[in-house]
Amino acid sequence: MTASPIGQRTRPSDGPVLSEAEARAVRRGVPDPGIPLPRAAAPTIALFVGSLAVWVVATWLALGGHAPFWVTIPLHAAVTFTMFTVLHDAIHHAAGRANWVNEVFGRLSVLFVACYASFGMFRFIHIEHHRNTNEDIDTDPDAWTTHGPDWQLPLRWLSIDGRYAVFYLRRLRTRPRAERIETVVTVGLTLLVFGGAIATGHGWELALIYLIPQRIGVAVLAWWFDWMPHHGLTTTSRENRFAATRVRVGMEWLLTPVMLYQNYHLVHHLHPAIPFYRYVKAWQRNEAVYLDRDVPITTAFGRELTTSEYRAWRRLTESFHADDAAGGPADFNPLTVAEVRPLTPDSVSITFDIPEHLRARFRFTPGQHLTLRSTVAGTEVRRTYSLCTSATSDVVRIAVKRIEGGALSTHLTQRLAPGDVLEVLPPSGRFTLEPDARTARHHVGIAAGSGITPIISMLSTALTVSEDSRFTLLYGNRTAESTMFRDELEMLARHFEGRLRIVHFRSGEDGTPPGTGFERVVPGRIDAAGLAGLLGDDLAPAEIDGWFVCGPQALVEDTRGVLGRHGVAPEAVHVELFHATPAVEGHTAGVESTVIATVGGRTTAVDSDGRESVLEAVLRAGLDAPYACMGGACGTCRAKLVRGGAEMEIDYALSPDEVAAGYVLTCQSRPTTERVELDYDA
Repeated sequence: MTASPIGQRTRPSDGPVLSEAEARAVRRGVPDPGIPLPRAAAPTIALFVGSLAVWVVATWLALGGHAPFWVTIPLHAAVTFTMFTVLHDAIHHAAGRANWVNEVFGRLSVLFVACYASFGMFRFIHIEHHRNTNEDIDTDPDAWTTHGPDWQLPLRWLSIDGRYAVFYLRRLRTRPRAERIETVVTVGLTLLVFGGAIATGHGWELALIYLIPQRIGVAVLAWWFDWMPHHGLTTTSRENRFAATRVRVGMEWLLTPVMLYQNYHLVHHLHPAIPFYRYVKAWQRNEAVYLDRDVPITTAFGRELTTSEYRAWRRLTESFHADDAAGGPADFNPLTVAEVRPLTPDSVSITFDIPEHLRARFRFTPGQHLTLRSTVAGTEVRRTYSLCTSATSDVVRIAVKRIEGGALSTHLTQRLAPGDVLEVLPPSGRFTLEPDARTARHHVGIAAGSGITPIISMLSTALTVSEDSRFTLLYGNRTAESTMFRDELEMLARHFEGRLRIVHFRSGEDGTPPGTGFERVVPGRIDAAGLAGLLGDDLAPAEIDGWFVCGPQALVEDTRGVLGRHGVAPEAVHVELFHATPAVEGHTAGVESTVIATVGGRTTAVDSDGRESVLEAVLRAGLDAPYACMGGACGTCRAKLVRGGAEMEIDYALSPDEVAAGYVLTCQSRPTTERVELDYDA
């Protein structure tokens, strides 16, 4: 499978919207927002349709004399602002994953913002602002709105498009030929239409419907999009992307809808390729990472907040929210082991002592895992282990099952003791269940062996958060003694009084009840026949809100097959493999290539013979790329292919949307072109 190059967001000229240098500047060192882009962003398109409807009604009111100008002008001005949001998303390829969506809606929306400017011209100028945020007035086109005496600022906001024209004309000769032609044709048609309207005596209507409200809308845009997020900040995006733009918190019930999420403008500068309506979601997912970088924050009324003041104001450590889990790349943290508790003869649970200053960073969404790093026999080893406690608790705990010949699992299960220190990354992973306290849901977890670890976190969190939700667990083991969390599961089944039902599959025992009305035992393994036999009145697929499967590859494939035959949509089945079947030796033959990788803002090039994986080449070059399982199952080594081609041997971790967006598992990828550029920070 060959992944599509990223950064090559095709225009008519088949060139990238951003050069690689520009793309790196946009993405440098920022966390993964964890927000896949749909083929078409429905809210953005709905905003366009709604804005168009308002414009039509306001025009009818104005031309027909059905409403005074002081009613119609604000309506038309509001359309200028809302249409710019559509244009803004299209510029950043955030109106949809499909390229034509951005090209079409970008060109349609620009007519209502500044009909005399082409979409290509707007795109170039705005990307220059992102590349050069807070630079001098001749380098950052939007610096016009923040520089100069205070008394000049309103005039500068009113004339920002004039400054754009000067900025563009100085660079006109360097722009692509197709863009220049489109811009000249657009200006010519605008002059023709405006001149015709004035010559035929319709100048007042033109001013009433377009010129006056458009000037008001442009001024508001310059104020809200440029001055509010950037004024007073001297740090440039080249120096520190986290300090070049601010967020404005407080009164979000009003500011967020009125400003169309631009009160979280910092999020846009860090993640320009996500649509406007996802800014708050991205902030919530990565809040701890942003605060660790001391991002600029102000209140709704402009008072500057330190990150400590913000934490106190938000009361971050006093409540659970599923979206507060830290995401994206971060440094390893030394954590002290508080408890090592045997679960079975070959498995233990490990509880960590989390210092107060790391508590926000180690909050998690149920289903996520921790990556541990250790040196065993002189070799660095990394492995991922799922968190196995409720996300509503203050306990950070993983479970480890010893694997025959496993260097790290043997050390953790046999030699680790309380007081030892392990290097641990903050929680990550996309195999998650986000509970909803407002909605009654029925989820099913299917696990075998140590696959229970993320599932027990999911069920305990979901049933705690929502008192009306239910959870059914199908859990396979050999015997009761080999069942991880056996006592804890029995306790949870009693505690939730019928909302948690457990079916134990035990291949080494007869079907005898374990002693509670909420648990029963089925002899044998969890296989296709056993799963199919359970799907009925008590487990009707149409009434299940989500299926979560964790275990060996055979279990995952059997489950997908059975559920597919019973009409369950693929997107309702969430899977995680603990042990992936290795690829056939020599399955993929790479080519000799120069691999260029960006990790944590640092970019390095290394030559590869094509036989090693991209990850192996990157690590050999000295970059600290993230990785864990090395088997294509955990997704830790995910990176975005910016240019060139790479083919994956195995992919058990990426969603179809991620693959379509150009992500690859670097531990499973071999280069297929002579130059491969990828970004772990994207």
